[in-house]
Amino acid sequence: MSTFRRTEITVETDQILIIRRTRSVRAWCEDCGCEVDMVDQGEAEAIAGMSGQALRDFAGANHWHLSEGQDRTGLVCLESLLKSK
Repeated sequence: MSTFRRTEITVETDQILIIRRTRSVRAWCEDCGCEVDMVDQGEAEAIAGMSGQALRDFAGANHWHLSEGQDRTGLVCLESLLKSK
């Protein structure tokens, strides 16, 4: 008698990013049409791994949802940022 062995391998391709800083805020995203987590430009730079003009060019090309905070700081919708990665 011969016995058969079966090996099953599962590969998951989802990505989870957890931000544990106080820099993300909940705000309304006009493009998403719902309340989402938003990060300022500094946090967006850290997540995307780029800064300055390169970040602004990349944001426009990848259709990140940009908004303005109550104190006139630029905010980036975290959902749109993560979808483009």
